[in-house]
Amino acid sequence: MKKIVLLFLLLAIGIIAFSQEITVRFTGQFNGTDYCRLDSVKVTNLTRNWTEIVEYPDTIIVLGGTVGTDLNIAATQGLGQNIPNPFDCETRVELSVSQREEVRMQLLDVAGKLYAEYKGSLNAGLHTFDISAANPQTYLLNAIVGDRQYSIRMVNVGSGCGCSIKYAGVSGGIEAKLTTTNEFQIGDNMRYVGYATIDGQSLTSAAVEQAQYVSQYVTLHFVRNERPVVQTLAATVITSYSANLNGNVVSDGGATITARGFFYGTSADNMSNNVTVSAGSGEFASAIENLSAGATYYYCAYATNELGTTMGEVLNFTTLQTTAPTVATLDATNVAYTTAVLNGNLTSTGGLEITEKGFFYGTSADNLSQMATASTDFSAEVSGLNASTTYYFKALATNANGTSFGELKTFTTLTMARPTVVTLAATNITITSATLNGSVTDNNASVTARGFQLGASENDLSVSLPVNTSEANFSMNIPGLDANTTYYFRAYATDEFGTVYGEVMDFTTSSVVAPTVSTLAVSEITYTTATLAGSITSDGGAAVTECGFRYSTSPMFGSYETVTCTSVSNSFGYSLEGLNTGTTYYVKAYATNEVGTSLGEVQTFTTDSYLAPAVTTLAASGITVTCATMNGTVTSDGGAEITERGFVYSTSPLFSTSSTVTSDSETYRQISQNLHLALHTTTRHTQPIALEQPTAKYSTLQLWQ
Repeated sequence: MKKIVLLFLLLAIGIIAFSQEITVRFTGQFNGTDYCRLDSVKVTNLTRNWTEIVEYPDTIIVLGGTVGTDLNIAATQGLGQNIPNPFDCETRVELSVSQREEVRMQLLDVAGKLYAEYKGSLNAGLHTFDISAANPQTYLLNAIVGDRQYSIRMVNVGSGCGCSIKYAGVSGGIEAKLTTTNEFQIGDNMRYVGYATIDGQSLTSAAVEQAQYVSQYVTLHFVRNERPVVQTLAATVITSYSANLNGNVVSDGGATITARGFFYGTSADNMSNNVTVSAGSGEFASAIENLSAGATYYYCAYATNELGTTMGEVLNFTTLQTTAPTVATLDATNVAYTTAVLNGNLTSTGGLEITEKGFFYGTSADNLSQMATASTDFSAEVSGLNASTTYYFKALATNANGTSFGELKTFTTLTMARPTVVTLAATNITITSATLNGSVTDNNASVTARGFQLGASENDLSVSLPVNTSEANFSMNIPGLDANTTYYFRAYATDEFGTVYGEVMDFTTSSVVAPTVSTLAVSEITYTTATLAGSITSDGGAAVTECGFRYSTSPMFGSYETVTCTSVSNSFGYSLEGLNTGTTYYVKAYATNEVGTSLGEVQTFTTDSYLAPAVTTLAASGITVTCATMNGTVTSDGGAEITERGFVYSTSPLFSTSSTVTSDSETYRQISQNLHLALHTTTRHTQPIALEQPTAKYSTLQLWQ
């Protein structure tokens, strides 16, 4: 490389007690041997905390005075890395030319095919080109300047553009700084950092820090970065539709890796697919999917730093052919009373995505009617099994080519202590109720609940009736049932493993009709009273809630009176009072249950009629000059209470005039003169009734009723 030296003159004038001129000349050195052009130098006064930039081509900085030294600057030439990279169809690149030269730019693919070209004569300076690429792939950009050639790699990720190279003109220059007002004193601590562009790569020198006392040359050292070194490694985890691509960034070329990944396709000349991974050095990998089964794919790794993109060797792999999957059934584990874990192993996907995997199981080899879906590790816990039962199962897996099954295996659930439940016959069955009965023997099981299930059929025991007891024998009365209806029930008991049931039994509620009743003969008939009697011959299937009699003086019972017995019994009666004498009555017994009221047959009776009392006048006794004792006897009360009795007496045999004397006892009244007398008695009747003549001499009997 030609030695080219850039001298920047820094003149510092001391502002202390005396004045001194300090000149600092900067030289750029590349890789320890070649000199290079400096684009700029960053000058920092660490003591006074200020910074100035000395820039190419002939700018000087003046410290405390004016210095007019011109610098004779020479430049290097080269092709910078395109920006951005990777790019989407369009990118930009700069070419540095040190003197007027014939320039030729070429856009090529990695196989050397030419897509676009530029030719022209350019003056010294930094020139800009706009590049356009048509396909998503890696391109090479060559720049031939005089007798020298430069080349970079570019990665296009877009499509739809044409391929072209267009000259965009000379890059803008940099304005020089000629003076500074920043304070500087001899001995201030200074820092110098240089910047240069070498073969299109922007480099920064190592910093030089020192106390500045005298004029001197300062050499700024640059180390040029290289493009990365990358390897393409063998593909792994190859299936019928996917594979893992592997690569290794062996060296980052001294610069940060900004991108890395893989190009791949179905031929070495058409690796148009691109997959990227995170930036960095070392090994890297990426999974690619949606591949075709049984197809060969070509791929290469790439890595990009600021100098460009490097591609590794092109390798290839072939995806697998597709078949139905293969699967193995493994032994069941964690077998308990009602649960078990079924296990399987997917030995091959058949080259396709598995869409389903699981197990068929059941209580016989010919009836695997239940299915459990397997988890990621190809196992499934099944529950609700019966204790002490052998189950059969096999694994299955499905892909687009079909379903495969593993071998048939068995396991037997554990035997556990369960309660014994017996359903006992229903009792106390009525029209609308019944008592359900059951028995539980716990057999050392932990019974937590017991009761009955009731329903309208053996297959519809939908009503649950828990019984709050811990007794072995338990019952429950069920009201509100329908009459003449058959019900089905069974006892149950629940423990930690589930519910055990007794045998299903049934009962039928009774039928209900109105009761039947008979009217019995009336007895103890008097003038105003009678005793009625009835008999309940059937309650009709329900309790008789009322019984009594209806009676009327009309055989049609157009109107009637009702008397109700104070208590209900199969034989019942009632004593009527306040009847009319000599009157015929009609009577019916009745009885009532929840269905209705029934009447017995009609019975008739007639109350007795009243008669005048019968009396006998007896001979007077104890006759003296002035008195006599009158005697009489009541031989019949006529059916009514005697309310008055006594004698009527007169001196006339015709009783043209008479007197009356009453007697409330057997005491006789003495009369003091000869009398014609008659004995009388009185009842509630008002009209007199003549009786036979008394046998007493000189007496006549008259009776008032």
